[in-house]
Amino acid sequence: MTHLFDTRRVDMSDRRDYWLQTVCRNIFPVDFDPRLDVQPQAAMACTSVGALSMREVVGGNHVYVRDEDHVRRSDPESFQVGIPTRGSSMLIQDGREAQLDPGDMVLWDSSRPYTLVMAERFRWHVFLLPKQDLRRSAAELRCLTARPIRAGTGGVPDVVSHFLLDLAARGRQLEGDPSAAVLGEAAGDLIGTLIRSEFGMPWQVGKPEDVLRNRARHFIAEHHHDPALSPTLIAAAVGVSVRSLHQLFLGSDETVMDCVRGTRLAAIHADLADPRLAHRSIGRIAAMHGLPNATVFARMFKNEYDVTPREFRVAAALS
Repeated sequence: MTHLFDTRRVDMSDRRDYWLQTVCRNIFPVDFDPRLDVQPQAAMACTSVGALSMREVVGGNHVYVRDEDHVRRSDPESFQVGIPTRGSSMLIQDGREAQLDPGDMVLWDSSRPYTLVMAERFRWHVFLLPKQDLRRSAAELRCLTARPIRAGTGGVPDVVSHFLLDLAARGRQLEGDPSAAVLGEAAGDLIGTLIRSEFGMPWQVGKPEDVLRNRARHFIAEHHHDPALSPTLIAAAVGVSVRSLHQLFLGSDETVMDCVRGTRLAAIHADLADPRLAHRSIGRIAAMHGLPNATVFARMFKNEYDVTPREFRVAAALS
C-alpha cells in the first residue's frame, strides 16, 4: 500500500515536527534543519515492491544529519540508492563528499553517520534494500558510499536508473500483485550489477575467507548486545559450520569470542566516556552491550584497559 505524507495536511506551526517524524519513521532517525524552509513544504510517498522499499521525497533546501546516536537508536540495516531528479545536493559519508546533480545516483549506508545537504528545493527517489540481500561485507559496502554515479553516461548506470524510476512510477499499479515481488528482487540484482560495474576493484575481495570473516565481525557488531551470542549463532548467520567459523579466525589476531568481547568492551568504553549517558549506571550500560554480570564485566574491563570502569568514567568526565 502506498502511504502519502504532506506537511500541508497539518497546521503551519506543526509542520516541522510532522516532517521530522515522517522522515524518521519512514526512512530512519535523523536530525533535520529546514534552513529557509522554516515551515516546511514537503511531502513523501512510500511504497514497497517485495523487499525493496521506495520513497519519493520533495522538500526545500533542507539538511539531514544522522549521527552515531541515531544509528544506535535504530538501524534498519539497509543500503540506499538515491536518485535526485530536481535540485543540486551533497551527500557526505565515510569521509567522502558526493556533489550531485539531477539524474545522478549515489549510495549510502544506514549503519553509519551521514549528512545530506539540499542546496535548493529538491525531489529525490530513495530505494532502500536490506543489506543482507547484497551479500557483501561491511568493509566492502564502506567503499561504495558517497561516490556519485553520473547520469547520461550510458551503459549499466542508465539501465539501472531507468528501471528504478519506472518501478517507482508504477508502484501503485503493482500493489496487491503477488508476482510484483520478483521485480523487487530484480531491482536488488540490478543494484548489485551497478556496483560491480561502477566500482569493480573496490567491490572485489582477494580471499573468500576475508569476506566470511568480515561478515562474522559485522554480525557480531550488530548483535553484541545479546548475552546469548555464541559461535553457533554467528556461524549460522554467516552460513558456515562452527568449526569453519573458528578456522576463519585462525588467520587473525583474535578468536571468535575475542572479537565478541572486544566489540562489547569497545562499545561500553565509548558509552562511559559519553557525557550524554552520565545518568545511566555502569551496570546498565554494560548490560546494554551484552555483559549483565557486573563482576565478570569489571574484571574484563580492567584487564582490557588497565583501569576500573568507575575510574575510567571519572577520568573521562574530568578531561
